[in-house]
Amino acid sequence: MIKKIILLLLIGLPFLTQAQTDTTKDLKAYFSATIVNDIDTSIKWYTAMLGFEVIDKIVSKKRGFKQSNLKRKGLLIELIELDKAITLKKTIPNYHDKMRFKGFFKIGFMVSDFDAWIAHLKKKNAPFYGNIVTDNISKKRMTIITDPDGNRIQLFEK
Repeated sequence: MIKKIILLLLIGLPFLTQAQTDTTKDLKAYFSATIVNDIDTSIKWYTAMLGFEVIDKIVSKKRGFKQSNLKRKGLLIELIELDKAITLKKTIPNYHDKMRFKGFFKIGFMVSDFDAWIAHLKKKNAPFYGNIVTDNISKKRMTIITDPDGNRIQLFEK
């Protein structure tokens, strides 16, 4: 009986210690990508509204896409215009903006000077989605704006 217990421990111990050891390093956000209707409109919006700079722009008529990488300090955004992309309004009868689909929903940014950002966005006529709200727990403010394709971008007070 003792031999069986020792054998089980010898066989099972490596698996037990492996499951308890996390060898992964910290995860750091690298970039986000969004499919857009018109790449030039989106580039203008992301540069004017959020201060991103264009790194590059690729147009491939043969492959049916336009793509641009934008950067603001350590943040990267990839905008993609696809010839074969479909819109929800065209494919779903009675689609409306209150519908939600499984998958990514919005992107969020933390800002140090929330009031300055709100003033900037209002001056640029950013489309706000709802009002500025204060989180009951953190007591920090947040708001949502939408890009030209209706993608939600949430700003959080740092």
